[in-house]
Amino acid sequence: MMGTSHAISGSASWVAVTSTAVPALGLYPLGPSAVVLGSVICAGAALLPDADHHNATIAHSVPVAGRVAAGAVGKLTGGHRHGMHSLLAVVGIVAGTTALSYLEWTPSGWDHALQVGSAAAAAACVTFAAKVLKLVKTWPMAWLFGLLMAGAVLLWAPSEFAWLPVCIGIGFLVHLLGDALTIEGVPFLWPLKPRAPKFVQALPIINVMWKVNGYFAVPILGHAGSWREWLLTIPLTAYALWGVGEAVVDLFRGVTG
Repeated sequence: MMGTSHAISGSASWVAVTSTAVPALGLYPLGPSAVVLGSVICAGAALLPDADHHNATIAHSVPVAGRVAAGAVGKLTGGHRHGMHSLLAVVGIVAGTTALSYLEWTPSGWDHALQVGSAAAAAACVTFAAKVLKLVKTWPMAWLFGLLMAGAVLLWAPSEFAWLPVCIGIGFLVHLLGDALTIEGVPFLWPLKPRAPKFVQALPIINVMWKVNGYFAVPILGHAGSWREWLLTIPLTAYALWGVGEAVVDLFRGVTG
């Protein structure tokens, strides 16, 4: 899938998992403010697996350094759609985000610590989402948007960071599931390369779903960027906007009521 589709699917997934105002799964119900903020963070987190590609959207987030970092990540994880597109990477990103929550700073005179690690992670994800969803035109504006939003949460609603590891984990996982719907597939069990048994390989549909190189795919979307992908993105966009809109209305009612 392309970057915009990944971001939208991340946002829609967060609404489906957390919202109580629209038809949703209700697996991790949260308040309207968390639904709104999390939908943006999850959209950005859904771009993180492509940090293994030097020409991915987020590789351009910081001039020169972004491409260098993405290239380094790609080499460390075996290239594009290898280690960063595995369940092991999902576990790693959740663990890393959780570890960042312990990075705190207590300014002089303050009676509580600020979760600067969580704020940094949130700022980056909001920045990526703002740019790929075209909420802003330039990367400097995207970073300003991300820093302001994360800073506001850090100062006035730090408890919102409690769900951050779950949010980033969902966004990351949704990216993998989206790519699994393309012909290229994803190596969910990397670094293992399990092969389907020979008798299973004889079944054409199974052979497509479970490739001999350890990649799994249910290629209903064809190649990344296909018309089928964009067709799927339309209802996902509508659902995400509906869910976020309902949350904004509920939030406004809570403030004025």
